[in-house]
This record gives sequence, structure tokens and C-alpha cells, in this order.
Amino acid sequence: MKLSSISEKKDFMKKVNIIIDTREQKNAHILNELDRMGIMHESKKLDYGDYSFQADGKDFSSVCVIERKANVNEVYGNVSSDREQIEKELDTACKNANQLILLVENIKDWESMKAFMLSDKDMDGNDRKVRNIGETCYSTLQAWRCGNRYDFTVEFVPDISKTAIKILEAFYWYYHNYKKLTAPRK
Repeated sequence: MKLSSISEKKDFMKKVNIIIDTREQKNAHILNELDRMGIMHESKKLDYGDYSFQADGKDFSSVCVIERKANVNEVYGNVSSDREQIEKELDTACKNANQLILLVENIKDWESMKAFMLSDKDMDGNDRKVRNIGETCYSTLQAWRCGNRYDFTVEFVPDISKTAIKILEAFYWYYHNYKKLTAPRK
């Protein structure tokens, strides 16, 4: 990485303010890591998504958002039980935001998601009928993320201690490109 990129990232980290939707729950691991790194953050109602940011007095909360899912079980609940609600949220976000990332924690990649199976304990304790919920999540998200549907990206964070870093990285690159596009021409 070039020195200019390193200094640009450090500068961004000093001035970024992460916005966390007031409805976001069970995110202490993210808040603790942001605090540990000295990153400003605030809880505020977002129209869509769970995370966005402000930097240099500019609010990016309507154009760059992250929707976080804690695990494949949560994704499955969204695509099966809460399907109408999640599709409405995705539709709104994708019609308004330039960038929407669906961030799925506790899973490594697409193949891991596709192969995800509920344990016997999870099957018995919850009256579940489908064991291979990962395949349902995989197929649904692949269809939804296409440009002719909702046009969003899916990223994975297998280690939740890295979620805050992943969020910051996504926002840094969006901001980096914004600065390049809005810089005066030479």
C-alpha cells in the first residue's frame, strides 16, 4: 500500500462518524471495537440499512449503507418469515442508495452459506422443518443481488471481531471514490 493511501486512511479514521440505526441490536462487538479504535459513532434513525457514515461535514446515510445480519439463521428468518418486509427494505435502499452492502457475520463465503445446515438441537428446539437453510439463503440472495432485482453486494465476516473493520473499510473506499470524483480537475 502506498504511503499516500495509508495517510489518507488515517485521516479518514480521524474524521469519520459511523451512524448506527436506532433499531440495530446485539452489536456490542462492533461498538466496543469502534471505541477501542477511537472511531466516533452515534445512534440515529436511518431510513434504510443498519450502518452508514458522515465525514467532512457530509452525510452519506442516504447513499452508502450496510445491512448487517448476525448469521445464516437471521438471513433465513428474513427470506422465509419476514420476506415481504426485507424485500420492501431492499427495494427502498436500492432505489435510493448508490451502494448497499449486505454484511453476513459468522460465515466465510458463498459456498459455506450454501452448505449451512441446522444442527439436531436447532431442528428439535425450534420446530424447524428445513435443515439445509443455507441453500435457501444462498439461492434467494443470489437472485436478489442481481442488477435487475435489487442490485446489492454481499460480503461475509466469519470472525465477528472483524465486523467493525469491514464496515470501516467499505465506508473508506466509498469516501475515497467520492473524493476522487468531486476533486477539481487538473
